[in-house]
Amino acid sequence: MSYRSNCYTTLSRSLELIAACSLLALVGCNSTPSSKSPQNQVAMAATHSEAAHMDVMCLGDLINNPPEPFHYSYKYADASGSVDKEADITPQQMDITVANSSGSHSYHGVRSDDVSWNGAVLDLSGLNLTTMSARLNSLNESSAVTRGNTETVNGYQTTKYAIDTTNASSSDKQKFESLFGKGSFEKGTIWVASDSCAVQLVLDEGLWQSDGSIKKDHFEISRIRK
Repeated sequence: MSYRSNCYTTLSRSLELIAACSLLALVGCNSTPSSKSPQNQVAMAATHSEAAHMDVMCLGDLINNPPEPFHYSYKYADASGSVDKEADITPQQMDITVANSSGSHSYHGVRSDDVSWNGAVLDLSGLNLTTMSARLNSLNESSAVTRGNTETVNGYQTTKYAIDTTNASSSDKQKFESLFGKGSFEKGTIWVASDSCAVQLVLDEGLWQSDGSIKKDHFEISRIRK
């Protein structure tokens, strides 16, 4: 089973909810009289053609089945500490270094040995990446994401997108907060390659907590062609 399939299983109900909300929003938009005018149909088509589709979970698939050599970097920090994962990956092997508040360790995985390879993939995986991906998926094709220029980043031709739920339309902001809590936010930048997979992501987020506070997290993720 692929990395994506394993991770999506743990969040299937959350993603189904996101999909259902998106579908309801789409139905609601199409049901308004103004959306049926030729001018609005052209505008909607143009907007859709340039809409961002942010995919971060694809990085897990590339780690599990690397099509080419690349360097993978994942950094996460919150008020309690930080994690830094670095890996040089080829179709045949990967060398990983993981550092966090408890120390650091290294791991060497070999593709010809399933136990070794799966252990390396597991070393790079994490629930933070999975849950963050679910939140970003909820923003796809929404006003919280703005398309920018094309840029060469980390050896890939990419399209740059700005992410900011605080500047989204009132309806999109309300949908996001209804899923993740009032005051929750995502703000950052993502560069997406022609294969539709993220090349680089810098993201700050705030997540509503049961006591009413907002937990702030910072992510930096990249893949660098070698």
